[in-house]
Amino acid sequence: MKIASRRTPFGDRLCFAEVLPDQLVDLRAAFVRRLETEGVHRDDALARSRRVVPADLPELLRTDPGLDAVQRLFDWVVTHADSGVLDQDGLWSAEPGRLGPPIGRPHTVWCMLANYPRRSPTPGGRPPIPRGLQGCLKAPGALAGPYDDLRHPAISERVDPEMELAAVIGTRSRHLTLDNALRAVAGYVGFSDVGSRDVSELDNNRMDRAKGFDTYGICGPWFVTADEIPDPHGLRIRQWVNGEVRQNGSTTEMFHTIPEQLVWLTAAMTLAPGDLLSTGTPAGHGAVRPGDVVRGEVEGLGVIENKVVLDD
Repeated sequence: MKIASRRTPFGDRLCFAEVLPDQLVDLRAAFVRRLETEGVHRDDALARSRRVVPADLPELLRTDPGLDAVQRLFDWVVTHADSGVLDQDGLWSAEPGRLGPPIGRPHTVWCMLANYPRRSPTPGGRPPIPRGLQGCLKAPGALAGPYDDLRHPAISERVDPEMELAAVIGTRSRHLTLDNALRAVAGYVGFSDVGSRDVSELDNNRMDRAKGFDTYGICGPWFVTADEIPDPHGLRIRQWVNGEVRQNGSTTEMFHTIPEQLVWLTAAMTLAPGDLLSTGTPAGHGAVRPGDVVRGEVEGLGVIENKVVLDD
């Protein structure tokens, strides 16, 4: 199940993606339509939809941690996709520029650092030496949609987008163990973790401001539920700049698995539904300039593409 966030005149709307060609199915509108087909009056259906189908993913996960109700709605939508039952007013065009970050505005966005080898592995080469677990917070205000412009700050000369796999937390989590950590993951998104290394150097090597600029957390195009990604440690990650491959790696290269990361992180903090853990990036990334076009892909999670524009 894939869920997108569509920007509309009525605010951001959660939608099912890749059910109908070139269209997104509004979750709340589909819920209302299903109730109407079961004989519920439209006014009552609208009132129930506001309680059952919140406007963003973190609230949806708090309301329905296992996404059981959403899965039932998705199954109904798939069954009736070609029947003419779906309300046309509940369908949105899937034009890329209208997509927002599918994860909404989570409380916590955590980015792992140094979780991959610095160079791509070579056959017969010396195995890389793992570094200890480390990371930093990213400001939730840095989040941007999958096709938004990447704004290049005038104060930085080294803007570096890194394509990553990110896990989205489904349940309130503290002191997770290796055995239960993956059960706390509701799903995954592709995530471009952008940073300005020269700004970090100015800030005594702190990463907070350097990774917190507007549009420095590009994600999407969809949130994909965990059942569609049975092994998050075997996914290909690629990034292109102006059509040339920069990154071509795999999550198999991680020094520390997602359960290990979550055990380490939740020993210190409580993660809430909708919070995001970005798991690090393979080798090959580098600085971009205004005018560049950056394209990124995590296997099974779709493609993001962003033009770099000067933000003065």
